[in-house]
Amino acid sequence: MSDVELKKMSFKSGMELKVTGVPKSSYRSFMINVGQSRESIALHFNPRFHCGDDQQVTVLNSCKDGHWQEEVRDGNFPFQQGKEFEVTITFADDKFYINQHNGHVLQFPNRLGDKQYDYIFIEQATVSGINIK
Repeated sequence: MSDVELKKMSFKSGMELKVTGVPKSSYRSFMINVGQSRESIALHFNPRFHCGDDQQVTVLNSCKDGHWQEEVRDGNFPFQQGKEFEVTITFADDKFYINQHNGHVLQFPNRLGDKQYDYIFIEQATVSGINIK
């Protein structure tokens, strides 16, 4: 399945979201977003294969009322275009823990402060599995 959009589902504090897929080779990045809508994103997880001086970096951010907040960048980059990835996002009350398939774990604050998010969308990747528990 290509880009995925899940609406009116329940991703609450204490739950885990696992996404497996392959980044589309025609794009320079892919993204996993968790929030209430496209204008209200609590977690924007965006591995970029070419950023600036061809650097590979993972960008984390949030979007409140359609306005992007201050982004956080991480240089630990286990992703390859055309190769399968697995990302597990654990939602705690005050932050998200993002476990990448190489074992590196990123932390990102729950800037919107909600205890439940009802909208997940994944873009620029062919998704082979989604599991929420």
